[in-house]
Amino acid sequence: MIDGLKKSILKTLAYFDIFNHPLTKEELFRYLLITDNSDLRIKYTDFIKQLDGLPGEVRPWRTKSGFYFLPGQEKNVATRQARVKISEQKMKIAVRGIKKIAWVPFVRAVFVCNTIAMGVAEENSDIDVFIIVKKNRIFLARALATLILSLFRIRRTKNKINNRICLSFYVADDQLNLEKVGIKDDVYLIYWLNNLIPVYDPEGLHKSVVKANKWVERYLINSLQLFVTSRQWKVDNGKVGKFFKKILEKVWGAKYGDLIEAQAKGAQLAKMKMNYNSAQNIPDTRVIVSDSMLKFHENDRREEYREKWLEKCREISNSPNF
Repeated sequence: MIDGLKKSILKTLAYFDIFNHPLTKEELFRYLLITDNSDLRIKYTDFIKQLDGLPGEVRPWRTKSGFYFLPGQEKNVATRQARVKISEQKMKIAVRGIKKIAWVPFVRAVFVCNTIAMGVAEENSDIDVFIIVKKNRIFLARALATLILSLFRIRRTKNKINNRICLSFYVADDQLNLEKVGIKDDVYLIYWLNNLIPVYDPEGLHKSVVKANKWVERYLINSLQLFVTSRQWKVDNGKVGKFFKKILEKVWGAKYGDLIEAQAKGAQLAKMKMNYNSAQNIPDTRVIVSDSMLKFHENDRREEYREKWLEKCREISNSPNF
C-alpha cells in the first residue's frame, strides 16, 4: 500500500476513535485526511483494493461487521450501532423544531450539525442547529427563532439540555466561508462542515456552503461532500407558511425592517453584557457577535479534540505496524 494513503487512513480512523466511532469503508473514503499536502486522490474502487489488500495479520487497522477501526477498539462497533436509534430519535425532535424555525422571516436554511450529524450523540445530548439568515436581519431572525422555540418549550437553556434544540450558531447568507472561525489543525470544523444535514433548505444553500468553503480541499482528499438527506428529515413550511413569511419579509425588508433589526440588536447586546461569565470578550472564536455571525459556543472543545487526535497519531506512528 502507498505509505501516504496508509497514513491518511490511520489518521482518519484515529480522529473518529476519539468519539468511539468506527467507520464504514464509504465513510472512510469520504473522510480521508490529507496529511502532508500530497495528491492522494484515488478512485473509490482502487481505494477499496488498497484498503483490503493487506493480509489481516499485518493490516494496521481492524474490521468487524463492515466497520473499520484501530486495533483493540472492537467494542466501538456495538457503541455505534446503539447510537443509531439515539440519533433517529433526536432527528425526529429536530425536524419538529425546524418546522417551526422555517416560519421565521429571513431564515433561509437550517441544518442539523455537531454530534447528531456525525452520529455520535449520547442519550443526554442536545440538538445543535446551524442557521443561515438573510444579511442585515440576523438579530431579528435570532429573536424570533428564540421566541418560537421557547413558546413550544423545545429550546435548550442552561438547565434544560437533553433533546432541546440549541440555537447557538447563525450566519448571514453572504458570509458562508467559515475558515475565519477555525483554529490551527481544526479537524473538528472540517468534519462539522462535511456532515451538515440540510433539513430546511428550499433554495439549495447547502451547495453555496460547500462552494464557499473550498479551503477544506487542503485537508480532505475528496473535499466537502453534499450530505444527501432522506425525505423523512426534510421540512417545508407549506403554502400558508410561505405566504406569511413572504409578506413579513416584504414589510420588514426595507427601512422599517432596519429599525426593528437595530432594536433587536440593541436588546440582545444589552442582555449579553449582563452575562459576566461569558467568553464574548475573550479574543478567540468560541463566541462571536457581529452583524454577519452569531456564534455562542462557550464550551468549545475543538482544541481538546485536536490534542487527543494528535496524541493518537503519535501513538500510531510509534507502533510496530506503522
